[in-house]
Amino acid sequence: MRALSGERDCNFHLSTPDGRGYVLKIIDREAGPETVDCQVGVLRHLAEQDPSLPVPRVFPSTLGEDTGHVIGVDGIQYTTCLIGFLPGRLLAAGPPPRTVLENVGDTLARLDRALQGFFHPALGQHLAWDVRRLPELAEHVRYIESSSVRDDIETVVGSLRGHLAALGALRSQAIHGDCHGQNLLVDPAQGAVSGILDFGDMIHAPRILEPAVTMSELLTEGLAPLAAVSAVLEAYALRQPLEGAEIEVLYDLIAARHAATLLVHAWRGRHDPVGARVLDHSAVTAARSLRTLLAAGRASLTREWHAAAGTRSEVWAGPDASADLARRHRLLGKGSELFYDKPLHLVRGAGVWLFDPLGNAYLDVYNNVPHVGHAHPAVVRAVQRQAAILATHTRYLHSGILDYAERLLAKLPARLNACLFVNSGSEANDVAWRMAQFATGHLGALVMRNAYHGITHAVAALTPGVGEPLEPHVVAIAAPHSGLQIAAARDDVDAAIRILAERGFEPAAFYLDTALTSSGVYDPAPAWGAAVSDRVRAAGCLIVADEVQYGMGRPGSHFWGFERRGLDPDIVTLGKPVANGYPMGVVVANRDLIEAFQARFGFFSTFGGSAVAAAAGLAVLEVLEREELQANAASTGDYFRQQLEALAARHDALGELRGAGLLYGLQVNGVGGLPARQCAKRIINLLASEARVLIGYEGPDADILKLRPPMVFGREHVERVVEAVDAAVRAIVA
Repeated sequence: MRALSGERDCNFHLSTPDGRGYVLKIIDREAGPETVDCQVGVLRHLAEQDPSLPVPRVFPSTLGEDTGHVIGVDGIQYTTCLIGFLPGRLLAAGPPPRTVLENVGDTLARLDRALQGFFHPALGQHLAWDVRRLPELAEHVRYIESSSVRDDIETVVGSLRGHLAALGALRSQAIHGDCHGQNLLVDPAQGAVSGILDFGDMIHAPRILEPAVTMSELLTEGLAPLAAVSAVLEAYALRQPLEGAEIEVLYDLIAARHAATLLVHAWRGRHDPVGARVLDHSAVTAARSLRTLLAAGRASLTREWHAAAGTRSEVWAGPDASADLARRHRLLGKGSELFYDKPLHLVRGAGVWLFDPLGNAYLDVYNNVPHVGHAHPAVVRAVQRQAAILATHTRYLHSGILDYAERLLAKLPARLNACLFVNSGSEANDVAWRMAQFATGHLGALVMRNAYHGITHAVAALTPGVGEPLEPHVVAIAAPHSGLQIAAARDDVDAAIRILAERGFEPAAFYLDTALTSSGVYDPAPAWGAAVSDRVRAAGCLIVADEVQYGMGRPGSHFWGFERRGLDPDIVTLGKPVANGYPMGVVVANRDLIEAFQARFGFFSTFGGSAVAAAAGLAVLEVLEREELQANAASTGDYFRQQLEALAARHDALGELRGAGLLYGLQVNGVGGLPARQCAKRIINLLASEARVLIGYEGPDADILKLRPPMVFGREHVERVVEAVDAAVRAIVA
């Protein structure tokens, strides 16, 4: 009898006088009865379905049972199992030739074909190695010392998030899920797989994950170069035909397994040093291999793998950028606005990342519409599920919109207890304007200087931020810049009200984008909001809190921007971030006001409050709570502020930092004769083209860097942004 290696079980090779070999497994006590039953059951199943497969055979005990028991020296009872011994050399012993790689792929295909009819409750087990759980595992990225490796892992995690929903639609079954160099035996003479070991990590998962794991492990174990692993896929597909959609996610699955290796190793390094040593070599190789994968790019490798599998790409990557730009000018007009001097061609988003047709990842520090992250799988699933059932409006009874309204109103002050649903923030502000005029009988409006509230005809008049001249019934008040005294703010509001009166108007509404974004991204104390509120209410004016930019937890300190401002609004307006980009706007007010408005105008929006929009909105609220994204906005936002303030202190080209939570404005100063506006533009374009970090500009003079990422933004992303801005500023002052 001699001991064999094993990650969790104790294994012993037994030889009998007649030359037969067996393996006695003393099973890890952490493996419950259900897990043991699954491992034994699958070996029985495979023996029936394909007796030629090189998997161990189970031998019953003298009592005719598949398992037995033994009392250890520690006095504890252990479960045992006797299986056949499989001869051969570990695949991990050395780099295999292509013929062996092809046989590995063929054997995996035979295995999966035989597994198709196997079911067991234990296949639902939660494993750290299951790449679908990588977003959860990613919290351990902080244990990795190398910033470049951390960045690579974040890129992989962000990309995988965008494919989680697609994975759920792929063909799934029981898979081995762990066929790597330590679990595959090879007969050197035959050049073929002679044994498949360790069925302890079996799961029910997309079938494509089987070859993906093996291809990834060949790379992380340093057994094959990137160009060679397609041999596994090619042979697998010859016996088990694959679909184009499966190949489209293969890059993410292989990269995700790399990331899992690095993260598990990092975690073990802190909590299980002995277990970490087992992965020391793989971790070093995985870091290099992952860099090679990312450098090769999704598009190139996916094309190669489609060719190997005999499938066709199902994702249109589009023509080159110049042709695309020409088509855009022809079809949308040359005045159709584009970001950046070199326009970006983006085809996909995931979390805080956006991707171009070549698979290059861009860190999104600008878009607030994908509030909980681009293509968040929970929101995608909710939209897909509801769109497949019913997609109609609020003129029929439907519980979805009611469930959403209840959850939303629970987040608001008690007197704001009813909703009107529209399609966008612009429409919400338009309806709020009509309601304010109806409720007060007044026709005038007060807005912040350079404010932005939308694009409808009525709201454009309330939007001096887009260059519209102020119409007679609209007067703007000054932004609460640093050092503004409360008395001066009151005086400014009083002066605006007098100007309206001189023109023959009384104020119906005071509109406030609670982030004061277009005005310059200011963050005044609640005393400012209270002072302004007192003066406008005294003039018989309703307060409209425009929460499109700042609501839903972005301030960090509060769920709503109006709370941070010290306001008690009469109407709250919301836009597309409430449904993570699905078209939806909401007007929230007191039920009495809404019912009176409905009675007078019979208000209705065809698509406002559709069942699909409600599903998306509800999913967003659930994600905000489940992932504690308001708390993330507070903690990450504080760290963001500290890092940006330290950065500004190092550069004369950077000035005051304003904002809070996950919305900041960083003032840019002119340097070397270059005006501040041009400096800001150069920084923004350098960030996009050189660092692949996307930000915008803001303010009356377009000289403020606007940083407004999705709510899943983390500290590691902050560090990347600060490093990139630092490099861009150095470049423009050089």
